[in-house]
Amino acid sequence: MKELPEKYYLSHFVEFVAFIKSTSAHLLAASELDFLNTFETLNEEAKCILVRILNRKSAFIRKDTLYYSEINDAATAINQLRKSGFVARISKHTFSDFVAQLNKQDLIELSASLEFDKPIKSANKSKWLNFVLNNQNGALSYDVVKKHPIVTNHIYFAKQITFNYLLFLYFGHLSGRLNQFSLRDLGVLQTQGVQQQHANFADMDEAKSAFLHANVFNDIKQTDKSDITALTSLAKTLLNAEPPVGFTAAQKYHHGLYKLAIALLADNSALAEQLLSLSHHPAAKEKYIRLLYKSERKALCEKLLVEILDDPDSETLLLFAEDFYAQKFNQKRTSVLTDILRDSGEPIALDEAYLGQVESGVKERYIKQQKLCYFTENKLWRSLFALTFWHELYQHPSSKRANEFSNFPKILKEDSFFCTLELEINEKLAHLNNKDAFIDYLSATINTYTGEPNGLFYWHPELLEVLIEFIKYAPIQAVHGHLLNMCKNFKELCDGYPDLMVIHNGVLYFEEIKAPGDSLRRNQLISIKHLINAGFKVKVQRTEWRFNIEQSYVVVDIETTGGNKEQHRITEIGIVKVEQGVITDTWQTLVNPERHIPKMITELTGISNEMVKNAPLFEHIAEKLDTFSQNAIFVAHNVNFDYGFIRQEYARLNKKYTRAKICTVQQARKYLPGYKSYSLGKLCVDLDIELKNHHRALDDAKAAAEVLLRINQVRAKQAD
Repeated sequence: MKELPEKYYLSHFVEFVAFIKSTSAHLLAASELDFLNTFETLNEEAKCILVRILNRKSAFIRKDTLYYSEINDAATAINQLRKSGFVARISKHTFSDFVAQLNKQDLIELSASLEFDKPIKSANKSKWLNFVLNNQNGALSYDVVKKHPIVTNHIYFAKQITFNYLLFLYFGHLSGRLNQFSLRDLGVLQTQGVQQQHANFADMDEAKSAFLHANVFNDIKQTDKSDITALTSLAKTLLNAEPPVGFTAAQKYHHGLYKLAIALLADNSALAEQLLSLSHHPAAKEKYIRLLYKSERKALCEKLLVEILDDPDSETLLLFAEDFYAQKFNQKRTSVLTDILRDSGEPIALDEAYLGQVESGVKERYIKQQKLCYFTENKLWRSLFALTFWHELYQHPSSKRANEFSNFPKILKEDSFFCTLELEINEKLAHLNNKDAFIDYLSATINTYTGEPNGLFYWHPELLEVLIEFIKYAPIQAVHGHLLNMCKNFKELCDGYPDLMVIHNGVLYFEEIKAPGDSLRRNQLISIKHLINAGFKVKVQRTEWRFNIEQSYVVVDIETTGGNKEQHRITEIGIVKVEQGVITDTWQTLVNPERHIPKMITELTGISNEMVKNAPLFEHIAEKLDTFSQNAIFVAHNVNFDYGFIRQEYARLNKKYTRAKICTVQQARKYLPGYKSYSLGKLCVDLDIELKNHHRALDDAKAAAEVLLRINQVRAKQAD
């Protein structure tokens, strides 16, 4: 990893201040200007100490932690900061907050002088904190302990709110931190350069309003939902606040109203309804309408539904209004979601080994049917959108980003992309008017910008291949139509896309895969409807857990140098392929473990150091193993041992190995009950299965495959 120069943190802060002064001076009030101007009057050591303080999580800092090798006189520097108003001693005003952030040992020491009953020393911190802050006799007041070493050894950063506002101006949100500069320079955090830096906000009213509502929203998220008093106080803060100014403030304000309403609904329904009625958040409007209907205020409920139908704020809200109005006022019995699921056809039978990865099971089935199949979900459309409009999103003057840490285009966040760049968008789509031109353009864009952070998708090696196959088989007008819809309404069409893209006999279609019990979410329904309206074929494919004779398996056994996959290595791999209920192929190889095989392992397996000396390394057989086991369930006797070792070997090569898996020990206990032992050797004796060379990989794999076939015979009978 790279090393940073001495006082790198000061250089980063100077860079931060330069951005604020050059782009956002019009967003600064007197307190922020005073902060920056006073900083310039400090000597270098005081500046260094201040920036170290700014990088701390807490506003309360122990002075003895501010001594650094590159700072000669920290005490004098701290004193200058105190005289300049940046730091202060602990006071009556800050005492409660100071105590709240102390660790348990400090709390115990601070209350040592108290004579009445205290918690036992082993009590947790919360009990000690409650004791200190709620002392009935008032003995632990600031005046009593102000000279205690724990108090005198701490200082308080007195300009936290001002500094947080400056951070907010730079990053545009509350989660930005100065250490991101260090992570950038160390190469840990990738950033994308910008030609010219810009302010995140247009004027001070917008910036201050955004900062206020971002903080209130953060308080709402962090408040215990059982603390009704605190939630009610936050609700009153929002109700009494000035109307939000700008997109960011409005977004936080309306979302905050909704979150508070949901939290307060059970304890203060009147206040909760008031909050819902004021919120423009789609979920709030939906919840309010449902409450109106439930409480028999149907006239107002119908009025609000009609208003949405006449002038919808969003596709999400329109979909709800159409469905709810049809169900409640026109007596429609089923929802749109239910109707789509009912039209999804017969479910596909999958083995329960695919629990948690049902899409993989369906994909493997399609590949066996000679269909091209890709995992696409959101990454196809998000990457296609970003690559198609790369210049418009990241390089056009109208879509400017504030600085290199701003990956996600603000023009998308505010859903103003199309109205701002309509002409450029239409010209781009007109230029990409045929498949060859589109493919060439995507190839060139990927070659030029691969790896650059963009906030919309992650780069991966197969990206171009998937996009080329998509453009080759997709109707070009449908592609243009949906990309145009994404330009107009990116926020609602940035996710919810079907899991798979399938190409069969020259026809491309999308499939959303649903496991038993899964429901179709509204964002999925919206994206599916838009794809269909654009001209794509889309279906919802249900699945069910059922034994399937067509399922393929690879039964695996490995021999190793020991039992710990982090420390030990594979010496032999044996695999048996089972298809259509019969053994169709086998594969075996010794593996050079690149370490000594212990004598006891050789005695157990018969595999010696001499035998593996000229055997291939795992990296040389990794591709063959991956290919041989594709589109099949991974089976082994005590499967987590074999599967874990193989995954670890791939991890050493910086590769992933993922398969659905079945354990023949567990399955045998379930479907072949009654045996004293389920070890492979003893089970083979009881089942009359031949096992010649126990503890050699292929022979054990063959025996485990026979156990699997016996298990599946029982499963097949039960399925009938």
